[in-house]
This record gives sequence, structure tokens and C-alpha cells, in this order.
Amino acid sequence: MTTTAEMDVKELVADLRRLVTGEVRFDKMSRVLYSTDASIYQIEPIGVVIPKTPEDVIAVVETANRYNVPVLPRGGGTSLAGQTVGRAIVMDFSRYMREVLEVNAEEGWARVQPGIILDELNQKIAHTKMAFTPDPSTSNRGNVGGALGNNSCGSHSMVYGKSVDNVIAMNVVLANGDTAHFAPLDREGIALKKLASGFEGDIYRKMFEIGESHRDEVIKRYPKIQRRVSGYNLDEFLDPNAFNMARFVVGSEGTLITITEAKVKITKKPSFKGLAVIHFNDLIESMEATVAALELKPDAIEHIGSMILRNTRNNLTYSRLTDFLEGDPDSILATEFSGESEAEVESKLDACEERMRKAGMGYFVRKLTKPADQAKVWEVRKAGLGLMMNAPGPRRPLPFVEDTAVSPEKLPQFIKRFDEIVREHDTIAGYYGHASTGCMHIRPLIDLKLQEGVDRMVSIADKISDLVLEYGGSMSGEHGDGLVRSVWNKKMFGPKIYDAFREVKRTFDPKGLMNPGKIVDSPPMTENLRIGPKYRPVELRTGFTFAKDGNFASAIEMCNGQGACRKVTSGIMCPSYMVTRDEEHSTRGRANALRAAISGALPMDSLASERLYEVMDLCIECKGCKAECPSNVDMAKLKYEFLDRYHKTNGYPVRNRVFGNIDQLSKMGSFFAPISNWSMKAPFVKEMLQSYAGVDKRRTLPPFANQTFTQWFRARGGSPETAQTRGQVVIFPDTFTNFNHPELGRAAVKVAKALGYQVLVPGTRCCGRPMLSKGMVDKAKANARANVDLLLPYISRRAKMIAIEPSCASAFKDDYLDLLGNDPVAKQVGESTMLIEEFVVHAKEKDGATLPFKAGLGKVMMHGHCHQKALVGTKKAMDVLKSIPGAEATEIQSGCCGMAGAFGFEKEHYDISMQMGEKSLFGAVRAQEGDVTFVTEGISCRQQIHDGTGKRARHLVEVLADAL
Repeated sequence: MTTTAEMDVKELVADLRRLVTGEVRFDKMSRVLYSTDASIYQIEPIGVVIPKTPEDVIAVVETANRYNVPVLPRGGGTSLAGQTVGRAIVMDFSRYMREVLEVNAEEGWARVQPGIILDELNQKIAHTKMAFTPDPSTSNRGNVGGALGNNSCGSHSMVYGKSVDNVIAMNVVLANGDTAHFAPLDREGIALKKLASGFEGDIYRKMFEIGESHRDEVIKRYPKIQRRVSGYNLDEFLDPNAFNMARFVVGSEGTLITITEAKVKITKKPSFKGLAVIHFNDLIESMEATVAALELKPDAIEHIGSMILRNTRNNLTYSRLTDFLEGDPDSILATEFSGESEAEVESKLDACEERMRKAGMGYFVRKLTKPADQAKVWEVRKAGLGLMMNAPGPRRPLPFVEDTAVSPEKLPQFIKRFDEIVREHDTIAGYYGHASTGCMHIRPLIDLKLQEGVDRMVSIADKISDLVLEYGGSMSGEHGDGLVRSVWNKKMFGPKIYDAFREVKRTFDPKGLMNPGKIVDSPPMTENLRIGPKYRPVELRTGFTFAKDGNFASAIEMCNGQGACRKVTSGIMCPSYMVTRDEEHSTRGRANALRAAISGALPMDSLASERLYEVMDLCIECKGCKAECPSNVDMAKLKYEFLDRYHKTNGYPVRNRVFGNIDQLSKMGSFFAPISNWSMKAPFVKEMLQSYAGVDKRRTLPPFANQTFTQWFRARGGSPETAQTRGQVVIFPDTFTNFNHPELGRAAVKVAKALGYQVLVPGTRCCGRPMLSKGMVDKAKANARANVDLLLPYISRRAKMIAIEPSCASAFKDDYLDLLGNDPVAKQVGESTMLIEEFVVHAKEKDGATLPFKAGLGKVMMHGHCHQKALVGTKKAMDVLKSIPGAEATEIQSGCCGMAGAFGFEKEHYDISMQMGEKSLFGAVRAQEGDVTFVTEGISCRQQIHDGTGKRARHLVEVLADAL
């Protein structure tokens, strides 16, 4: 095979760009971004093509054949075994080829393109009350093509089977560029295929020869369990009267064909579901209880172990979901039952509780029948992989033996032996998985930066492979072989079957160009490690201390590639990715780029390069990743550090100086109001701002107040000490409240006084958030230091501080702690900082205060600010709204509004900013008719709603004040 070094890459790229209508990316940065997936491996591809049509796929495969270059089809890149990394042309189907082409609910099928996300498919066919039923934990970002390539399963496979059981037909591109349609065949159809000419006919003839000659060995060596996805599906040839090549190629990991379209089964969803969450003090007891619970024929039994449960409580978002837990269990089993009535489901839940009681298993059973309560459990379960990665210390819970499967009745003894092997190697493991089908995801803690750790990984894998063979199981129950398990296939299946696998590979792929090194003829599992003994990131001086993570490099390494940032159907994380569907605009993509820059995969000067700036540019610092990424990657903080380094090297543009020092600009604007307001509306001024500062002229500019909030407060003599009955409260006079919307400060004073507190408004500085977002870390740190020192005397007297703007609250509660090196004063101030809803709840619960509301608010719809969602959630705000008599309050199920401070004002970002708003927010606002009060706490959100819909939104504190 011609090596990359020997071939003319320029000619290859020129041919691809001439033939492909999609995107052809062979630059160094793009190759780095696609060099990893959710596995422990990293291999830089030759290049990346993002096809738009099946014809593009054909062109890529044909061109690769001419140049003898490997190809690798890829979806969401959520592979835990390394299937989607390789020295090849990577084809990313997730950006463009993601449509639902046809749905036939009566016949129970849908035709889809391979790049569609599983949850997105089910959302689009929800009106049929049917679903594509494979539901792996990555269903909110994993693609249908990946599920078929991997033979994914999920929590309900004991009812619905694996992906192979849910595929009907496929359109595929063969290794030489020919196309084929794989569909069910009867005996006559099989005979016709064998007589066909061309490459496809050759494949059918040879494959039936392989299948028939190895029938006895397949019967003898294939595990007698449901969850076997290793190797190739030679067991599909056991029935001589019926065959479907589409079923055979499921799970082939892109080593045989490339899927361009799939016809999949869709199945009616149960009318009612319920969960019995069974609590245990012991892992093995939970395995024994699994066997007992299976007698009741549940739809699913999911195990969640202590490592996940512990890390769930330490996660900002997921800790809010744990009210289903009782005490401190070592393990829980989420046992699901379904039925045609709620009474039927409740009866099954009662039977489960009784079965556990009689067996003396578990110490508590929580029965959940409300969908919202059940959703919390499933959300924690699906985040298990990422949550587990938050284990402290250099050893990480790694995926290399995490996918073993045995018969469920063997689980108790198998898991006991498994744990003994792990402990014999002087480590521990995290446990979770599909207990109902005997497929447990077990992750030993290993430090791959040490050679000792690498050796320990290989030794554990070897011992576990022996154990799996002994118990008649499979090394992979759903995650596939990839780079991490293919090395064990000969041992697991025996030399005869392994030789048959090689024949299969040669039959479909004579040149060996289809995702080589997977399933057969793989490199050692220790090659191509993303982080191994030779991994040496540079140590950088940073403005933030990164005390919790260790350092800048460790903070980047928190990203394990699971791709939760690529979800598009819910949440706030990575709103730019939700719009562009470009890997470059995901948290994972940005983390990959940063890690490459500090580890030598990119030149060292790339840390201040224009190309890395492009990668980081659309991160809007929403903090969504800090909250929603199960591994708590804080890309906003990483971006602050990058921008600081970038601008110190390349200089600060005028716009950065303007927006970074918005407090000074606003002070001037307020001093010259109303003249400044008139001038800001003048077309020639808007043209000038667009030309010289890059401020989009389509934006409405915020007005300046001729009397600031602090001026108003001082003019009325402050708040007398005699007014207090419950202590003091500080109101932080943020830039926008002080100079643009002092009515919010006045409303906050009114609410605080009504609660019985003396109000204090100290002379603080800007919180520093605008400085951070423009790469001025040193200035932000100086402001942070000054603010906490100024506030300490008040906080020391046990005063709380209300931050009207969520971004300012985020600065005090989050950024200051790391900016100031975990300074105890900063911590004390941060812990005392509250949004208005937090303070109202605090006043009620701690001091017995109530607000004297009048009735008559009516319909209210609330949109949560990203920093509000990330740090405290929206529940308290909704509770406070609902406490107003007559308020019919609902929360808009929206992601980021898209404004993100200065981001939405900037000319190059205006369009994508508005697209973010259109994603879920604008439509929900426009759809409301009549008298509706829209509520959101961020100035950015209120302006974005106005600019995008023409409707006015109010701050929660205004609504509260007016309701008094």
C-alpha cells in the first residue's frame, strides 16, 4: 500500500475537491479535531471529508481506491473502543447527511440517512407514538449509522433486541465505490444474488461459502448469549432459507461497507412505564437481586454503582436530579416495567418491591410512576460514563474491559471474580451497566501516563478475557471491538473463526482500505494511546489557578471525548454546535485543539495562532459545559486563558478594549445621557461603530440612564438601619443595572425592604466578566481582588449579596475562586452571593420572611439565563414566580438565547447569534398570544428576545416588585 508520505496529497485533495460537493478538510487543525473519539486512542487522519450526498460518498471511496488510501466512515465519534479513529480519510456524516427520508408507521419502518442522531430521529417521529428502539446512553448525540456500525443496544435490548434486530435494509457503498442495496432474501433471492455478476455477486458467493464451511465452528464457538457484538455476524448464515446482508454487516465497524441510507424498524412505545429504584449496600447483592428481578419480566434493569452515585452528588447539574436516592447506597437497580394502564404498572412495581422484601435484598425501593421523576434516573444513568470520569487523582476509569457480557444468571459470581482480578492488580473499578442482559460496564482505574499503568491495563485485559471465556461470555456486549478489543478476537473465537473473519474482510475489502486495524489484524492495544507514558504537555503560566483540576493541562484532559457536547435536542451546552453541527464548534473539538497545542501535536506557537482562535471563537462562554458535561469540562475558563495569551501576543483590537471596559464606556454614556442615547440611534453612528468596532448595525443598543442606580440610592439617603428587622443585604450594582437599567436596582431595593432587610449598595467595581471574555485576565483579577476586599466587611457581618445579573453572580460564585487561588475571602463572598430568587427563598426559609403579594399576574413564561442554569438551576425562580397569586408560570424549554454578552453585537457573530435564538427560544415566544409576561434575568436574554421577536421580557425582580 502506498504510504501517505509517498503519495501526492495535493493531487488527492484536488481530486476530492473537484468531485465532492461537501467539505474537504485536510488542514492540520481539522485532522487533529478528528484524531480522537470517546476511547483512549488518538490517530491523526489523512484528512476529513464531510459529505452532503450519497454521490459524495461514492466519490470519496472511488478516489481513495485510486490513491490506495484508507477510508473511515464516522458519525458522532462516540466510540469507546476506538472504531472511529484511524490513519484514513474520515467521512463525517453527522453534519449534512442526517435526514429522515420516509416514515411508514403502519408498516413500522423509517428510512433515514446515517448521520441522524438517535434521539433526533425519535423526536421527529414522536407523532407516530413509535420509536427506533436501540437506546444506548449516547442516544442524544450518537448517530443511527454509528449504532448500526457498532451494533449498539442500550437499556431495553431484552425487549427490543440489538441494532441488528432493528434493521430492515441498507443502501451501501462497497469498498470499490460500487453501490448495493442489502435487504431480506428468501431462498430464491439468495440464489439470484449468487448468480449476479460484478463485485456484489462475488461477495454473496464467497460469503455463503464462508458461512457454510464454518457453520459447525460458529455453533460451537459463538457465545450463547444475547449480547455478543464482537467479530462478524457469521451466525446470520445459519438459516439456509432466509438471509439479509444488511443484518450481516451490522457491527462491522466500517471495515466492510459504508452506509448511505438505512431502513430501520420503528416500534410502538408502551402506554405507561414505571421504575422501581432498588437500593443496595453491596455490589454483589445487587447482582443477585438482578437474577431475582428478572423473574418478574421487566423491560430493563440498569445498574448504577457507587462511583457514579458519588460523582453525581458533586456535579452541578446532576446533583439536582438525585432526589430519588435514599441514604448512601453502594448500588442501585433501576428496574422498569410497562403496561397498558397505570394500575398495571403500579401492580408490577408493588410485586417487585414484595419480591425484594421476601428475598431480603436491598434496603429500600422507591417506586416512580411520573415520567418526570423517571427521567431523572435515566439522565443520571445515561451520564454514567462521564460522571465516572470525575474520579479524583491521576488514575482514570478507562474503557478497555468495560463491555463484557455473560448470561445474567452468572452475573453474581462473574462480577465477584472480575472484582477480585481488578483488586489483585492493586486498583479498583467503577461499575454500571445493563444488568438485565448481563452486560456490565466495568472500568478499572488506571494511570496510562505511567508504563506501570499501561502494563497493568494489558494484564487485567488478559485475565478478564480468560474469565469471559470461562463463563461463555463475550468481550463486547455492545461497544464493539475497535482498537481496544480486536486483539482478543482470535483468543475468544478460536483460530478457525478468526481466519474466517479475515476471509470476510478480504472478500468485502480486497485492498484492505476500509477502516483497517479493526476486528482483524489490529495493532497492539497499547499503540496509539491518546495519553500514554510519552505524553508530556507543556506547563504554562496561567491567570487562573485551576486548583480543582491540577493545572491547565489537567483541565483540558477532563474531556474524555464522550461527545455529550454534541447533543442538539436538549440543554444549553454548546449552542454554536447546535446550529453549525461542526465538530470544531463542540467542547470536545475545542478541547482536542487545546490538548494538541500543549502536547506537541500542533506547533507550540499555535497557542496564540489565528487558527486556534477560529476554533475557540464560537464558544460563547455560556458555562453550559461546566454544568451539563458529565466530566465538568469548563471550556469558558479555558477560553479565557487562551484569549489572554492570544491577545498578549497579537494585541487587543479596539472592540476588545471597548467591550472589556464596558463599565467605563457606560459611565460616560450615562453622564452624557440623553444625548448619548440619541447618538447611538443615529444611522451614521451605527455605521461608524460597525466599521471601526465591528458592532453590527442591526443591533439595538442599550439605553443609558441619566441617573444611575447608585446615584438614586445615595440621593434618597440609602436604606436606614432602623428599617431592618432581619439583617442586612448588599445589592451588587453591576454595570448594566447601574448605568443602563437602574429600575432593576430600585426593584431589588423594594423587594429586599419588603422582606425586612436593610439594603446596602457599596462602591464596587465591575465584576470583571466582560474583561475575561475579551482576554483581559489580569484586569479581571484586579477587579476580583478589589471587589472581595470591599465586600468582606459586609459579608463578615453575615450580610448576603444579591447579584441582579446572573453573569455577575457566576463571576463571584465561580470565577473569583479560581482567579484568586481559592482565597478564603473570595470563597466567603461567593458563598454569600445570590440571585434574587435564591435570596427570596433564603429569606423565607432562614428568616421566616414573606412577600406581601397582590393577585392578578396571569400567564408568565420564563427563559433561564445560561449562567443561571449552570450554577443554580431555574427551579427556585419558578417556585418564586408560582408563589405570586394568580401567576400561571411555565418555563420555556429553551437553550441559549444566543446573545452571550458582546458576542451577539459583533458583526461576524450576529447571524449565528440569531440562529441560536431561533433554535428553541424565539418560536416559543412568538407562539404566545394575548397578555403574557416574559421573564428572564439576563440583560443579554432580554435584548435578544426583543431583537428576535419584538416582544419585551422583564427581569424577575421587576415582576416581584410590581406584584407587591
